[in-house]
Amino acid sequence: MNPNENPELRRLFDDYLRMYAGRDDRLTSLFSENFSGFTGGGDFLVKDRDEWVRITRLDFAQVKDAIRIELRDVSIQSLAETIAVATGFFVIHLPIEDQILSRETARLVLIFRKECGGWKIAHSSISIPYQGVRQGEVYPLADLAERNRFLEDLASGRTVQLAAANDNLRRLNEQLTREIAERQLAERALVESEARYRSVLLASPDDITIADPEGRVVMVSPMAMQLFGFAEPQQFIGRPVTDFIVPEDRARAMAQVALRRQGVKTGASEYHGLRLDGTVFDIEVNSEFMRDAEGTPTGLVVIVRDITARKQVEAERERLEAMNRQLQKSESLGRMAGAIAHHFNNQLQAVMMGLEAAMTELPARATGISYLADAMAAARRAAEVSTQMLTYLGQSHGQRAPQDLCDTCRHCLPLLRVVLPQGTALETTLPSPGPQVFANANQIQQVLANLVTNAVEARSDGPGEVHLTVTTVLAADVPATNSFPIDWQPRHPSYACIEVADTGSGIAEGDIEQLFDPFFSSKFTGRGLGLAVVLGIARAHGGVVHVESKPGRTVFRVYLPVTDAAGAHSSAVGRRHQDRPRPEAAAQ
Repeated sequence: MNPNENPELRRLFDDYLRMYAGRDDRLTSLFSENFSGFTGGGDFLVKDRDEWVRITRLDFAQVKDAIRIELRDVSIQSLAETIAVATGFFVIHLPIEDQILSRETARLVLIFRKECGGWKIAHSSISIPYQGVRQGEVYPLADLAERNRFLEDLASGRTVQLAAANDNLRRLNEQLTREIAERQLAERALVESEARYRSVLLASPDDITIADPEGRVVMVSPMAMQLFGFAEPQQFIGRPVTDFIVPEDRARAMAQVALRRQGVKTGASEYHGLRLDGTVFDIEVNSEFMRDAEGTPTGLVVIVRDITARKQVEAERERLEAMNRQLQKSESLGRMAGAIAHHFNNQLQAVMMGLEAAMTELPARATGISYLADAMAAARRAAEVSTQMLTYLGQSHGQRAPQDLCDTCRHCLPLLRVVLPQGTALETTLPSPGPQVFANANQIQQVLANLVTNAVEARSDGPGEVHLTVTTVLAADVPATNSFPIDWQPRHPSYACIEVADTGSGIAEGDIEQLFDPFFSSKFTGRGLGLAVVLGIARAHGGVVHVESKPGRTVFRVYLPVTDAAGAHSSAVGRRHQDRPRPEAAAQ
């Protein structure tokens, strides 16, 4: 309520609405003796209270049951101390079926005057567009009755028309019933066909995808979600089928689809599938276009099979075959080289003893003594080759002792720097203290010399770098691929790693298996047993050699068992090859 409203007047206004809606005759007591007003459907002005009371009671008699008033808005204005006006907007709902009055807004104005007996209603005017109100009526009930009769007549006429229409509909219905029965039979057959098709999709271990002729997915089998990591089939719909393989394979896949469109049979194709989380896996894809009677493509069927396990089996088989070849070759070379080395060494011992005896018997200045000295030097070099061959076979152990591998490498640095050509830098990362190994120091130095020499020879002309690093790793971190001897298995919890890396042109994948063969070289005719000796020393120490190569970088890693049990659990253990200590020195 407006704070400026007179509470008594608002209560009087509310009482008026309540008594009028309730058909309450007490409403007539609220009218002033000096009264004027007009009704919503009347065309005359009432100037007498008694006449207004008569009209009010006629209203109540015409509609005896209570009506409902839906008040929309109200305003009460005080014009003077004894005069106020109330204006209200509302909708009248009669207690009969009514589609006229209930849609109209009534407008009521009441003028209150304060008299000796209290506030009275001196004027009432209500405005409703009552079209059809007749003499003696307040509401257009007679007009409503006539409209109902008109509607009944109209309905009667329409009934005849409807009868004829119903007859036509009956005939149409009979025809439709026959068509529906036929359609139901067709639909039942279709449902059965779809059920069989759905069973195939559910039972298939492969993804069966249906695409439109342009290659956009229309439907997928449940296996598609499992293969590609999606939660809902809708995630596939509308996307090109090539979205689910890696970008590098998409052009090849589109070329295959184009051949299929032309009717060319190409067989299954292998691609790298792309899952929702970005992981890649191996798939085999068969596809074929569905065609209409004219041969026009109407859709594309794509069958996708996960061949990851098959690829792993093939890779493992290839690895085992390569291992078997290597073992057979190593065994054959070992037997032959061992026999030759021992036989050759025995013969050289006899030659060297004869040469030494001859040099002892001849005077120091005798003619030909220098020839004998040259022969002795050549024999010693030949004996050194024989010793290297035995080392390659792991049959030459030498004196071993516990030692700090980093200290051993540091002692060898002056010798290593001598063999480096001008412009080649040797960078070292040798932590202190280093890992403890049980090894022959001379053989470790021989390993370093051979690896650095190999790195220098592998590098192209121009400045370059050779990196020497020592780390400690867990046995589980020793790579299994490109590791030699290929039948090596870890026997210790941790291993010391000597790593020599160069910036050369790299090693061809096909040459890696032959790297450790005696006298093998990919650069020029083999000149010796450098890498073969490295492998032999590693084998004799219970270690392994790993090769990693790509254009611009080749890394040889020699793993030797760590002998200090406490060192196997030091902070250095488990450090990955990528986690390097800070370089301690650089030369050249």
